[in-house]
Amino acid sequence: MVTLNLINNLFTAATYQGFTFPSYRFLLQEFQPDSSTLAIAAVDEVNKPVGLGLAESSSESEFAEILSIFVSPNYRNRGIGNGIIAKLQEELYLRGCSGARLSYTTGQPTTKALERILQKQDWLSPQAQQIVCKWNCQVTQVPWLQKSFRLPSEFKIFPWVEITDEERLALKKEQEENPWIPSDLDPFINEEDFEPLNSLGLKYHEKVVGWLLTHRISPDTIRYTCSFVRPDLQRMGRVIPLYQEATQRQSQIPDIPNVIWTVPASHPAMINFAKRHMAPYLNSLQEIRVSCKLFNGSIPII
Repeated sequence: MVTLNLINNLFTAATYQGFTFPSYRFLLQEFQPDSSTLAIAAVDEVNKPVGLGLAESSSESEFAEILSIFVSPNYRNRGIGNGIIAKLQEELYLRGCSGARLSYTTGQPTTKALERILQKQDWLSPQAQQIVCKWNCQVTQVPWLQKSFRLPSEFKIFPWVEITDEERLALKKEQEENPWIPSDLDPFINEEDFEPLNSLGLKYHEKVVGWLLTHRISPDTIRYTCSFVRPDLQRMGRVIPLYQEATQRQSQIPDIPNVIWTVPASHPAMINFAKRHMAPYLNSLQEIRVSCKLFNGSIPII
C-alpha cells in the first residue's frame, strides 16, 4: 500500500531531492512549511519514499505551476502518479489557486502515462509550446550547415560580446520607432548569461540586423536560444551563416559536443524548417507541451 503525505518539514523534504529535476532541488533544500512550494510525498508500507509531486504557487498569479511528478520505476503503473496529481490539485485549491499549469517534454518513457492521467482528470488538451532539437555537432553533419555560403561584403558577423552601447541604443530606438523584432526574440531579453563562445550578431552596413544568442545549459551542451534577422533580409537566408559560424566555433571545442535548438510554436515557419531540414540529422526532436486545469470554484472531483 502506498500513502500520500503532505511534506511539512525541511528534513523530510531534503530526503526527496533525487525525485525531481536538478534545477528544482533547491526548493527542497530550502523548504519551509509556509512557503510557496508544495510537495506531496508517496511512501510504501515500510515508509520508503517512492514518489514525489512538486508544485509552486505565487501571490502574483491565481494559477499554480506543477513542476514535476516522479514515481520510482518499480512502483509505476499502480495509479501512484494519478494520485499525486489529484492530491496536488486538492492542496492547491485549498491554498486559493484557481487552477494549475503543467509542462512536459514528449518522447520520454513516461509521456504517454502522464497524458493519460491528464485526460482522465479533465485537464485541457496539451498544446505544443516549442520544439526541442538535439544533435552532436562533432558527429552529425547537417548539409545546409556545411554548404558554402559567403556573405556579401556589406554584411559582417561579430561576437555578441562586442556589441557597443551605441549599437544597443540604436537598435532599441529603431524598435521604438519602427518595430520589427518579435517580443520573444528580442536579443536584450534573451542575453542574460549568454555563451560568449558562439553568441553572434549580424551587421548590415554597420547596423545590427540579426543575432543568434546561445546559452551553456550544462558542461557539454549549448542551447541555441534566440535567432532572428530583420524581416526584409530573411528571404536571402542571412540567418544561415550565423548558425554555420556558431556550430563551427562549437565543434572546435571537444568538450562541448551537444547542441539543443529550441523553436517557439509561435513561429511556424521556423518549426517547418526544423522538421523539413533538421529532423533527419537529429538525435531527437521533441515537443514541450503545456496543459492547464481550472478548478472552477470547487475541489476537483477526480
